Amino acid sequence: MYKIHAQSLPVSGAGAGARFKVQTPPVKPRLSLILATVVGALLAGGACSKQIGDDCSTSADCDPNGHRVCDLSQPGGYCTILGCDETSCPSEATCVRFFPSQFLTTPCNPLCEDQACASQPVDGGAADDAGPNNPACPCPGARTNDCTSDEICLDEGRCAPRVTERRMCMRACGGNGDCRGGYICRVAGTGGSMKLSMDPNVTARFCAPAPP
Repeated sequence: MYKIHAQSLPVSGAGAGARFKVQTPPVKPRLSLILATVVGALLAGGACSKQIGDDCSTSADCDPNGHRVCDLSQPGGYCTILGCDETSCPSEATCVRFFPSQFLTTPCNPLCEDQACASQPVDGGAADDAGPNNPACPCPGARTNDCTSDEICLDEGRCAPRVTERRMCMRACGGNGDCRGGYICRVAGTGGSMKLSMDPNVTARFCAPAPP
């Protein structure tokens, strides 16, 4: 709407000096001010993103920009990043490989499955021919081939179909106190889980739902 202002202007002829009203155009906000407001709102929204492992109802609760999702299959929802690798999880999280437990049936030995023993034998035998005379070899016997070509031998000693693998960023922890209520600190390598790391000496722990 136009604002009405009373203003005296000189007028010639009859009625000179009389006051009359002048209409002034409305004041429009500057484009730069609008852009600054929008950018500020976006930055504020990004700063409020939840961390990996926080509760959620929708993926928007975890990240308004869509970089994180809400896994509703876990109690209370679980903010995570799917399809992770060793470098894609934030500092508070670790990448874990999951395989559905219902498909873990065939026992295997992860130290020996399709692995040639790297130790040098002391009796002149083959390097992958483990036994009492090769105490440094990690395999308790000759290398094994219990899993099929489309399976992987998990750290817990079970074969799992590779196509069932699901990778997720999970909240890293050192103990149960690092996890929210209803969750415990679990070591990767049990229950169909497996750490994603090139370092065999790394032990990964993550917050997982507490058993009923």
